[in-house]
Amino acid sequence: MHQRRSLNRASRRMHPAWAAISAATVAVAMVATAAFGGGNILQVQSVAPANIEVYSDTDTFAGGDSIVVDDAAVRTQGGEDTEVRRVVKEFQREREFSIFALTWTGDRDIVAYVRAERADGTWSEWYEMEPASLPAGALKAGTDPIFIEPTKRVQVSTGNVDMLEDGRADSEAPTTANDLEAVFIDGGTGTAEGDVNMVADSYTAGMPKVVSRASWGAGSSSNPTYTEPVTAATVHHTAGSNNYTEAQAPGIVRGIWHYHAVTQGWGDMGYNALVDKYGNIYEGRAGGLDRAVQGAHVGGFNANTWGVSVLGDYQQTSPSQQAIQSLGEIIGWKAAVAGFDPMGQSYHAADFNFRGSRYGQGQGAMFPNINAHRDFHYNQCPGDNLYARMDDIRRIAAVKYNALKTSDANPSTTATTTPSQKQSQKQNQNQNQNQNQTRTETVTNQNGSKTTVTNNSDSETSSADSQLLSDLLAGDATAIATAAGTVAGVILVYAAKQGLLDDAIKNVAGQELIAGLTVKDAAPYIGPALKFVGSSEVADVWYQFEPALGNIVGTGAGIGGSEMVFYESGIGVQNNSGEIFTMVGEIADAWLQQGLDLGPLGLPTSQIISTGNAGDLDEVKMEFEGGAIVYTPSENTVNIITD
Repeated sequence: MHQRRSLNRASRRMHPAWAAISAATVAVAMVATAAFGGGNILQVQSVAPANIEVYSDTDTFAGGDSIVVDDAAVRTQGGEDTEVRRVVKEFQREREFSIFALTWTGDRDIVAYVRAERADGTWSEWYEMEPASLPAGALKAGTDPIFIEPTKRVQVSTGNVDMLEDGRADSEAPTTANDLEAVFIDGGTGTAEGDVNMVADSYTAGMPKVVSRASWGAGSSSNPTYTEPVTAATVHHTAGSNNYTEAQAPGIVRGIWHYHAVTQGWGDMGYNALVDKYGNIYEGRAGGLDRAVQGAHVGGFNANTWGVSVLGDYQQTSPSQQAIQSLGEIIGWKAAVAGFDPMGQSYHAADFNFRGSRYGQGQGAMFPNINAHRDFHYNQCPGDNLYARMDDIRRIAAVKYNALKTSDANPSTTATTTPSQKQSQKQNQNQNQNQNQTRTETVTNQNGSKTTVTNNSDSETSSADSQLLSDLLAGDATAIATAAGTVAGVILVYAAKQGLLDDAIKNVAGQELIAGLTVKDAAPYIGPALKFVGSSEVADVWYQFEPALGNIVGTGAGIGGSEMVFYESGIGVQNNSGEIFTMVGEIADAWLQQGLDLGPLGLPTSQIISTGNAGDLDEVKMEFEGGAIVYTPSENTVNIITD
């Protein structure tokens, strides 16, 4: 129990507005916003993706034609200062492609450049191909995918690679052309709707409009990994040509997704978001823009960072003001949701060794909370001209952050206030105002048991808290935004659709209570509900509790990165510090009835303990972030105490 064990996380954010529950999909399908009449929060990546073709082809690097080029530009690519002739590989395809990359296995020191033939027969400039930032454990490595404009013919110049020219069968070079593979991709143009159009509604009010995954045509995603909390945002550029149209930008995003998810086998896009030079923002890796979804954008530093990449190369070209503004807006919103200061700093350490990193495994430093790829690795990303605008990005982000944090009506602020933060806020209010009002009220449950709520909160806070469950089930947008991504939200709404909560929500001592709902009643529905959110294979540590709690029926992610495992007659919780708490019977039921981690009690902070004398088990208690639950078996009564 002292060893921290984590789940193989597969939890995906729920759709915050539900239209129907259909047996035609895997187990549950909750789509659109009509179910609650007027709810307008759109869970963007949950909408079924459009079927937009991505063309992809590969060839062995050795299979390309060996061409000797006489070009002064190769002098800038390394080698002897006098070198202007070099053997390069030339590839031609019958079908037009617009993105090119090289892939390989193992640890390779590859220097690569690519240029493309234009329609008039001239060649583009040479584009440098930086090594891609890999996730931990990746088997296939490669360069970043480079947008080279639509072409059928490219030439690739490499360093540290022997081309096996002049009939040589062997090479003393560490890498040969036989070790590399060339990748050709074209993502087409436009979105599923045709034009590029950022959605009107997204996760929470105050969030900049984005082009959703469904709109730009993302394919399926493997199970996301969450690393709570996000403490920094990292700025990138994709490199390659800046000569793309607004209609071509979604195709570049699709091509990057295909290369990351399919070609390299990462399961999804490496970036959390992308921005084009027109200021359009694209949703990146699935799992929730406002969740701490770990991307694959800074090798060794992917945990707790949020990657945003601008389409294009900004080493020689200046970024547009639209792109700078959008970068600041989306990062400032993320900072407000995650709770990090856009103008501050935080410590980050490498969790694995990565070629080109400034830091080895376990080494780290203080970094700006809005930083750049080059701060971690020896490279030029995001280019000198974009790097020179980092302070502007921070200032724009700070304006957005402050606007959201000071807006009392902003749902994103509500959504990111954790129960422990609420408890601290309440304590501060009580200390400063000394206006505590204890309210006690009892309700009789359907089975004859009684539940007493003792509310120590001030009346104003109590009144605000008491509306959450009712507003959630009524389809209120703010309540939906608050519940979005929580296990509680999924289970409560699913239970409501099954008729388990009809006329069951009661206001007891200023707190909402789903009187009579039990874990045993909900168990048959929890599994199917959490399959929609994303169930997972459970770590071995959870199975040891099955003798006491019954069989596992579902798993999911709670507030702040916690893990929840639901059993036939109990609940297990692992907080983001690795501590595990289990509850069964009436205490588990009471925690469910007040809204699980979404309710005023928040997460558990102790195991169930006896409060009687000399081992008397007539009264048992469990502590929570926002209070406690006390059960008295002889009287069959439960007392929910909220701070």
